[in-house]
Amino acid sequence: MSYERRANTQYRTSMDIVMGIFYLFIGGLVFFMKSFANVAIPAAIAYILGGMMIVGGGARLYRGLRVVFPKKDNQPTDNG
Repeated sequence: MSYERRANTQYRTSMDIVMGIFYLFIGGLVFFMKSFANVAIPAAIAYILGGMMIVGGGARLYRGLRVVFPKKDNQPTDNG
């Protein structure tokens, strides 16, 4: 793997993790607070928007962590 490709993969992985945590945090705020800077958000909109941000943040965090902690290969052992 070339240096540029490796650097790009590391950058994308770190951005996936950071942005996933950010979306989870903001989604939790929207889900539970329902108002920002004296602007009230209807409860249904807050639940939908907060839920979508939480799901999107979780998916992005999973994508980043999947690169950091790859699956172990399940190689069959030769028991003869």
